[in-house]
Amino acid sequence: MSIPSQGPNPLRPYYHPPSIGVSPDPIANSSMKAGTTSSSKSTFSFPDLDYSDYLSDTSPSISETVKDLFDRAIWKYSSVLMAQPFDVAKTILQVYLVDDSDSSNGSTVPSTPIRSKQKWHTDDRSPNSSDDEPDYFTSNVRHSSISPSPPRGRSGRPTPSRYVTDRSGYIPPSPTSSTSETRIHLKSTHSLLDVLSTLSSTSGLHSLWKAANTTFIYGLLLRTLETFIQSLLAASLGIPETDVPNAIPWTPSSLAPPTILNSTSPSSTLILTTITTSISTLLLLPIDTARTRLILTPLSTPPRTLLRTLRTLPSLFPTHIIPVSLLHTTIPTLLSTSTPLLLKSYFNLDPIITPITYSLATFTSSLLELSIRYPLETVLRRAQIATFTSPALLAKNIRTSSSSAQQRPVETIVPTQKTYRGIVGTMWGIVYEEGTSVPPATKVKVAATGKTALVKRRKGQGVEGLYRGWRVGMWGLVGVWGAGFLGGLSGATEMGDTPAGGRGHGGKF
Repeated sequence: MSIPSQGPNPLRPYYHPPSIGVSPDPIANSSMKAGTTSSSKSTFSFPDLDYSDYLSDTSPSISETVKDLFDRAIWKYSSVLMAQPFDVAKTILQVYLVDDSDSSNGSTVPSTPIRSKQKWHTDDRSPNSSDDEPDYFTSNVRHSSISPSPPRGRSGRPTPSRYVTDRSGYIPPSPTSSTSETRIHLKSTHSLLDVLSTLSSTSGLHSLWKAANTTFIYGLLLRTLETFIQSLLAASLGIPETDVPNAIPWTPSSLAPPTILNSTSPSSTLILTTITTSISTLLLLPIDTARTRLILTPLSTPPRTLLRTLRTLPSLFPTHIIPVSLLHTTIPTLLSTSTPLLLKSYFNLDPIITPITYSLATFTSSLLELSIRYPLETVLRRAQIATFTSPALLAKNIRTSSSSAQQRPVETIVPTQKTYRGIVGTMWGIVYEEGTSVPPATKVKVAATGKTALVKRRKGQGVEGLYRGWRVGMWGLVGVWGAGFLGGLSGATEMGDTPAGGRGHGGKF
């Protein structure tokens, strides 16, 4: 059979054979006969198909990859710098120990001025009376409090004296020591702006960004560990990779993505997410404890770096912090991850079919998550700082390699408790035993009347003491929810032909 000639068939001039395959090459045929093949013509070509829109000509270079990672790191670090002052203020409010001498707690309530007998006698003095004459007519005067008149100069005026000696002739400790200079006293235990202004005026403006690098490292390591442990456990237990969430929330202002709705085994995904978050938090517990110490200690107190602060821990994993840390991580994560499943199963709410109702329901769920998270976070912060301030815990968790300088209680910028009484004991002490507060009913009554009256104060801070700094989480929650809600509305508007039920994208909340 003869080989057909190239070109169109004269019987079918309208048919042109496709140019697919190896083109005839006499040189290649002669080389094949000689025992050699041409490797340059070994692939098929499709000139009619254009893949330029789908495949890039060249893969990203190493410089572009490094630049992308650097841009993401700059963005993450900038986010930490913007949120760090509010995080510092929230931590200070959570560990602040209210004394009985604090006159205001959250708001200023007017009260009638009560003057003692000693005050009345002091006011009755004549301005011409001598300063060295003691007041013998007061009933509660004590002879030990009578001090000689200050020395007078040539003009007859008393010269100021810097030091006062006691009866034995020794100089007592000055009340304006280094401890009182670095400590801040808050007018309100619920005001973030009061904490920020007091801290900046006492320790400088740069003190608002204490432990910013540690916070950045903690967040970066937490996300990395969560992703790695999730993939490892999913591969070990045979869970499909599509059932593993891509991101687990580690801030109180975010909610887990509804990937559990598409999971083939929602219970396995829920358990895997909770276990992953718990393991990651426990592994990074020393860094979180060191971060709390860096925030609550003065800038003049060494050490100020993360590695050296980790060496000052009496124990790498303090046993009294582990229970509250697990509860603080597990319960909110379990609630936020199971919310999409509960809304879909029991209320028939879907993020695509009913985006607005679903967004409102997730916002309510986030409020419930905040109400559970903040009391546990308050106890966690107090347990962490008690690791460095409690002599009993320092003696219990002491290591053989620690020196005597590391066993001393550290100095903090605010009054903190010297003991840790457990989760329930710490909450009970805040609500019923710590300082005094004004009942809410009394506050409303005094504000409504506008009159000056004596206010009966109660013992303890009440339930409000467990939610100090809640405005930080609320601001973040409202911001994230508002952005997701507006994004969902804009997405539904762009679709144009969206039915009344709502098929638009509800946005990621």
